[in-house]
Amino acid sequence: GGLRAQEFSLTDNGVAQVIDSVTLDQLPLSVLLALDTSQSVSGDRLRHLVDAGEGLIHALRRDDRAGLLTFSHAIELAVPMTDDVNQVVERLRAIEPTGSTALRDAVQLALDLRPRDRTRTLLLVFTDGEDTSSWLSASAVLDSARRAAVVVHVVRVQSDTFLDRLADVTGGRTFSATSDRQLRELFTRALEEMRARYLVTYTPRGVSKPGWHELRVKVKSGGVDVTTRPGYFVTAAR
Repeated sequence: GGLRAQEFSLTDNGVAQVIDSVTLDQLPLSVLLALDTSQSVSGDRLRHLVDAGEGLIHALRRDDRAGLLTFSHAIELAVPMTDDVNQVVERLRAIEPTGSTALRDAVQLALDLRPRDRTRTLLLVFTDGEDTSSWLSASAVLDSARRAAVVVHVVRVQSDTFLDRLADVTGGRTFSATSDRQLRELFTRALEEMRARYLVTYTPRGVSKPGWHELRVKVKSGGVDVTTRPGYFVTAAR
């Protein structure tokens, strides 16, 4: 906390930039829960997953919104983004696990559903296993994620290279649950992580070319890990 603009350095495609402002981001959140509801999520695991989802919903602020997407071999937008978050709680309690896992397809749909407004969008993905039934490739979904103004946090039970890369390209984090009882703690931590972010603004100078722009942000004093989106796309003028 308390960092100022002069304490940051930022490069855009290797070119040093002048930072205009640094503030703690106070924009409302739009949180979309994308939850694995395949057959393996049953019994105690389901109970803890529902409890974790409810805990996150109850931690939202008045101006925040939430939605719920569930996936097994089929994908359902159970609750579109809404400020009536009690709808999400009701649908969480109605989850019935079944089928296999279409993780990549679900992530792609969730990215496509992001709101186009001034809220900060957090996609929180939970899965307890491997993708077994998606049509889309990992590279296609990761390319979409790079272009989307969405931070993806992942809560997972076992390691998965795709999920690690998904969090990385969106400036998110991956949280590993060593037990089902950790789910509520990790969901809450993911939300707190989103709230604790700085908003760094600058006007790109000397880097006007279209295409991918790599960003690097550091705190000059050192000893600080900075998590940020790795870059952005510039579309060619027509």
